[in-house]
Amino acid sequence: MAKNKKVKKVGSMTRRRRTNILLEKQREIPAGFHSDGSRAATLREVLDPDVPTLQLTDLTLEQRAKLVAKRLELQPSISLAMVGAGMIDKARAINEVKRKTQVGKLLIEIEHQMIANLIEQAKKHDAKYRSASQRHRK
Repeated sequence: MAKNKKVKKVGSMTRRRRTNILLEKQREIPAGFHSDGSRAATLREVLDPDVPTLQLTDLTLEQRAKLVAKRLELQPSISLAMVGAGMIDKARAINEVKRKTQVGKLLIEIEHQMIANLIEQAKKHDAKYRSASQRHRK
């Protein structure tokens, strides 16, 4: 029997619940490209073995820039500080990424790592869910 894990409360919901909600929202946001490279693929499509998509590592700089720009456009707002670049808002972030400047390339790398982490987190979440539902069937 599994031990009860203590979960730290964040506001009115648990950290685990909040993570699950954020992960579900991310599933509808572009996280890659379909195998023909013609259009973006959502995280849900990237995770689906029946949907042919390109691996993150196989994306060209141009594809990665398009993907990151699209993800940034879907964010309600962005505000970050970067040493040497100053404050970066949403409009500037999108512009830097599209132009593939030094700052844009850093933002592309950061988002690339974020997408890789989301894919890993979603796979772990899905594996736990499948495991739990199989135990309940028995």
